[in-house]
Amino acid sequence: MRFFMSVTGFLYLLFAASIALAKPVPVEHYSRLPAVYAAALSPDGRFLAAITDNEGQYIIRVFNIADPEDTKLRASTYPKDVRVNWVRWANNDTILLSVQKAEKIYGTIAYVGYLYALNKDVTTSQLILKPNIKKTTARPGDFRQFNNTIVNFLPNDPDHILMMFGKEKAISLGVHKVNINTRRSKRIERGTKDIQHWITDLRGEVRVGAGRKDRTGDWRMKIRDAHSDKWRPAKDYPGLEAGTPVFGFMGNPNELIIGSRDGKDTLGLFIYDLAQKKHTRKLFQHDKYDVDGIIKSADGTEVVGASYTDDTTKREFFDPATKSRMATIQKNFIDYQIDIIEQTRNGNKILFKASSPSVPPSLYVFDFTTNKINILARDYPEIGSTHQGNVSKVRYTARDGFVIPGYVTTPPKIGAGEVAFKNQPFIIMPHGGPYARDTHSFDYMAQLFASRGYSVLQMNFRGSEGFGHAHEQAGRKNWEIMQEDVEDGTRWLIDKGYADKQRICIVGWSYGGYAALMAAIKHPELYACTASIAGVTDLKDMIGDMKKYRFGRHTAKHFLIKGFSGKDDIKANSPVKRAKEITIPLFLAHGTDDVNVHFDQFARMKRALKKSKTKTTFMKFKDEDHYFIDYENRTKLLTGLDKFLRKNLGESAAAP
Repeated sequence: MRFFMSVTGFLYLLFAASIALAKPVPVEHYSRLPAVYAAALSPDGRFLAAITDNEGQYIIRVFNIADPEDTKLRASTYPKDVRVNWVRWANNDTILLSVQKAEKIYGTIAYVGYLYALNKDVTTSQLILKPNIKKTTARPGDFRQFNNTIVNFLPNDPDHILMMFGKEKAISLGVHKVNINTRRSKRIERGTKDIQHWITDLRGEVRVGAGRKDRTGDWRMKIRDAHSDKWRPAKDYPGLEAGTPVFGFMGNPNELIIGSRDGKDTLGLFIYDLAQKKHTRKLFQHDKYDVDGIIKSADGTEVVGASYTDDTTKREFFDPATKSRMATIQKNFIDYQIDIIEQTRNGNKILFKASSPSVPPSLYVFDFTTNKINILARDYPEIGSTHQGNVSKVRYTARDGFVIPGYVTTPPKIGAGEVAFKNQPFIIMPHGGPYARDTHSFDYMAQLFASRGYSVLQMNFRGSEGFGHAHEQAGRKNWEIMQEDVEDGTRWLIDKGYADKQRICIVGWSYGGYAALMAAIKHPELYACTASIAGVTDLKDMIGDMKKYRFGRHTAKHFLIKGFSGKDDIKANSPVKRAKEITIPLFLAHGTDDVNVHFDQFARMKRALKKSKTKTTFMKFKDEDHYFIDYENRTKLLTGLDKFLRKNLGESAAAP
């Protein structure tokens, strides 16, 4: 069977306007896949390649945005169980598509990555790299898991890209120059099992190899001189440790951009001069928030700024011209978040999405030659013109005095003043990760709940990333602090009179699902119900699952084990070991192909709950992964959850 198949017949109208809505808004308008999952501009700016929704299934489609009269259908489907990572043009005629699929590798489920090259009309496709190194996959090392890792797109060489993969051994990841037409490759740098990342300078030359040893976890880094083939270990550079984060290079190939706290709490960008072998200057460091990354010029030859996240993504520009260009776009979208997707190398066109916490994202292209903005698509076209819930920034004080930032989403009726924000039914929604974070942005689940009349609290408990070392490590070192921060948020709502203490439900996904289960066990008096989607239930088993993967021992130690005082503490904080203590109604859902949190976490919890008298709702989804990328499954999931919440929280005066 071909991986890609041509699309014929009816195609979902990507540029559709919003339609009239019934009240309340149907669940499927929120559970639907965003109309555009990924997009890319051709180098000449004339064509748009996009991963678009087609009646509940994603397809790849190409549009001629330079010629509205060109109505030729350029589209192709791909399997529903494949998840797209990104789409990008290699040149004006060839599209690269990176995907991943959950597969069993020697008995353990894992994501396997693939890279495809497609022609502009999307009528032909070829796999760039096959996963089988040898004729058989009977022995470990013969099967290559990552076949889609790009080191550099080589924009000045339209026929080649730099890729990282193992050629003789799957785990010895070297750098290879790959011809996207013939699929032939030439090795640029030999791989070793201790290097997992390669970094190029702005000239496209491989300059840094970094990674860690599997058995010891020790970091390793080697650096190549700017004008020779000589590689040196990190220890040859005073003040540069092997585990130092590397963000890239400046225009000067001797200036390495590294991440450092420099005695402060937040991570910033600093310059290490490889020729002088010393730190020379600070590039950027925020007082409150960690840096996210660097911003390059349109042609990729300069570093022009840095990004960080406070409540939304912020950019600090070093280049006045780039700052002015961004200001030109931003002035058309006051109070909107602008997420840059791509720009042509000449800088004439920029592809971006604009959204706000109450307005779903829409895809735009800005043409600097005409100074015009064109809307290309709305991610949630059915609700595009419907007033969504208001999202407010909040801060509350935890029991030890630590201030926790968060967001409260309220139904439109409350924002309009039709219903008082008092004694409202509430949903507590801790984020997943747990080393992730929530932002002041459009959240389809929070807005779904608000459309039912429920208010929602999301918090960045300690352990959340981006707020500095102290905030993150407080949670990493003690998982119970993360749970307490969630609990304190619930008590804050009650004390303030915002929440009806008899009608609060806690809902979470992944780690959030774990937090929801532990909340039900430790403080059932606070919640009317609990819901866990793809949640962790057995910490000991989770540690065992982590160890099945490469570097798993180190991941388990730093991700999970160090957050508890010992084995007894881990047992006491495992929902599966305390299932009989759950007394409030429980909703539990999981996909069988979950790579992040294996399905047996669900199965174990379901068996353990036989000892509990609580009312339970179980939803098992065959062939579904951690993210519920299948539209039908996501709709069934949220429909089931909607029914569960209505039953346990009742109707809200703020409902439409």
